Amino acid sequence: MTDDQQQPNEFPAPKPLPGSVYIRPGIDDRPDYDKVLSPEDKSAVARLAVHQPRRKVEASVTQAETQVAQMTSEGSPAAAAASVDTAVPDMGSAYVDMRDPVVSADGQRPNLGQVTRLSWGFAVGATMSIVPWAALNLLALPAVIAKVSWQRVSGAVASRAFSGGGQKLSESLVSRIGTVGDGGVASAWAIDLAVVVVVGVVVSLIAEAVVSALSDRTRVAAGRRTPWIIAGGVVSAVMTLALGLCSNVVGIALLWGLVQVGYVMLTVPMAAAFSERVPDKFRPRIVRARGIGQMVGQALGVWIGVACVVFGGLYTPFAAAAAVFLLAGIVPVLVWPKEPSSEEQPHTSMSAHMLMERFRAPRHAVEFWKAFASRSLVSAGVGLTTMFLWFIASALIFRDWFTQGNSSPIAVPVCSLIASMALATLVGSVGAAFIAGPVGEYIEDPRYLSVISCVLYAVALALPMTMPSAVGMVLFALIGGFAFGLIDTFGQLLAMGALPDVRSVGHDLAFFNLSNSAGLALAAIIGAVGVAVTGGFSVLFPAAIVCVLASAVVTISMKR
Repeated sequence: MTDDQQQPNEFPAPKPLPGSVYIRPGIDDRPDYDKVLSPEDKSAVARLAVHQPRRKVEASVTQAETQVAQMTSEGSPAAAAASVDTAVPDMGSAYVDMRDPVVSADGQRPNLGQVTRLSWGFAVGATMSIVPWAALNLLALPAVIAKVSWQRVSGAVASRAFSGGGQKLSESLVSRIGTVGDGGVASAWAIDLAVVVVVGVVVSLIAEAVVSALSDRTRVAAGRRTPWIIAGGVVSAVMTLALGLCSNVVGIALLWGLVQVGYVMLTVPMAAAFSERVPDKFRPRIVRARGIGQMVGQALGVWIGVACVVFGGLYTPFAAAAAVFLLAGIVPVLVWPKEPSSEEQPHTSMSAHMLMERFRAPRHAVEFWKAFASRSLVSAGVGLTTMFLWFIASALIFRDWFTQGNSSPIAVPVCSLIASMALATLVGSVGAAFIAGPVGEYIEDPRYLSVISCVLYAVALALPMTMPSAVGMVLFALIGGFAFGLIDTFGQLLAMGALPDVRSVGHDLAFFNLSNSAGLALAAIIGAVGVAVTGGFSVLFPAAIVCVLASAVVTISMKR
């Protein structure tokens, strides 16, 4: 048998019928350029390639959500905890360009567990950063200034009042404190505190611009914000310890400015991390968590400071604040998920013009300036009482403490009053957080709500004027905490409506946030001048009423 007989007949496969096979243009008929092109052709194509530089990272001062987070951290905690929908015209939001709202701005998609960690991390960070800040501003700083100023004016007699030994002051000296011709004690207190506060405000404004720019350009494996948050806690702690040891006003002013730098390093990158790491879908939930943390932190900071002053002396609150500052820079970083590396971030140069751009005001924006003035006046009205609270309690409410035969240091009743006012303010803020949402839905125009809240705060300020006692101060704190929570909540609605250009929301909000600093400096100057002229601290209440009512007048003049 031959080979042809052993193998079956093989017929060639028929060609496909016309139209039975579809050739996809540009896909099935595309040649393999690695095989078709010659080396000379490949080099010619390579010369035509254009290098696309990496997209620059948006600066934190132009991120709308970063500035909103900064606004809520500097205002009343009730505004953050309230359920009022403050629409932010953010062109970078995922809801604008149809991006996935569960993906954060840094490209991460956190799972449910990571979202919970972010919520707890930012709540803990807000609480722990405001605890030492409240203790320093309301207790430790004015108390040490009172001691240093009094020693300078009246000699060694004043040091015995703050030594904790219970020795009595000269009755003639005590009876004149806070009155015309008191020997310059009240004026020295007010002027020295005003100088320290103004120095702190100026340093803080400069530090915010510099720290924001530098943290945006940080390229390390730990991320852009994490190193600054940790370093901010360390710097704040070290400077606070040194501040408590200072015995002259010039040194206190310089060290307070350095504390401001550390606090900016701690809080400003944390606000930027909030806008970058929290997806839009979960942002309202975490904003409320931050607001609750701030409310608890303010009251807790005052109570810790009170306990330290009463049981440990004047230096103890500085040591406690330093310890909490240190934890505030470490604990949040450990709680929330690790920040993505910024090593691949493109390098961008920094110039003085870029730093000064933060302080450029919007042009042709009358309503914006009205909102700015309204917030500044409210901040001044609130600052006139909170800034000088230690002096008001010492020289006005408990002026006759020693002359009535009490042997304990004056710090005991003063601290007790401030602790009671902190509790009353917390209760009022919680009430404002609960009522702001329903009231805002019932009355749509936030101007009227803001004006009514300003009038209510003015009524609260009138209580200590007509009833200068501990009861009057506690009632003022209760009603004032409630009113200020509403003022700040509805004031944010007015600010969003007054923004002149939707394309520059972040920059305009960054400038608008300067109103808090402007109001604080204004309060320090008005308070110092008023006390120096009248010789007493009772003038602070009518001055605060004028500021708050002026804010109401400016608010009602705004166009809706």
